[in-house]
Amino acid sequence: MSRDPRYQRLLNDRRWRELRIAYLREHPLCERCIREGKAAGVPEGYITPAIDVHHRVPVETAKTLQEMERLAYDWNNLEALCIPCHSRTHREMGKGTKALAKQRAQERHTRWIDSMTKRFTNTNNDNGQHQDTQHGGDGPR
Repeated sequence: MSRDPRYQRLLNDRRWRELRIAYLREHPLCERCIREGKAAGVPEGYITPAIDVHHRVPVETAKTLQEMERLAYDWNNLEALCIPCHSRTHREMGKGTKALAKQRAQERHTRWIDSMTKRFTNTNNDNGQHQDTQHGGDGPR
């Protein structure tokens, strides 16, 4: 599960709990078991009840809170899964999710470097010298 506090708040929200219950009422059996005709670790021919509601497009992939909310509460982004299928789905997603997390971390780091560079230095177009913006911008110290 994501460590993003925004995501945690969404999953603990009343709106999510009500949506989850409604989705499970409408989809009481594991959608993956139905699609594949079996459940992971369940004898042939058995379809298991859905326990979990999975987001097909992970909410954590969103960059803004508004996009996270859209993904979290989108009925078409949900899938009812039994516990074995939910675990298997996350294992299968693992490599892509880790790569995406690494890419996002690199993007955040680059944005941070850029913001710090802009915050603490300013190029003077007249003489090419850097100005110290924290001390009145009167040249190098």
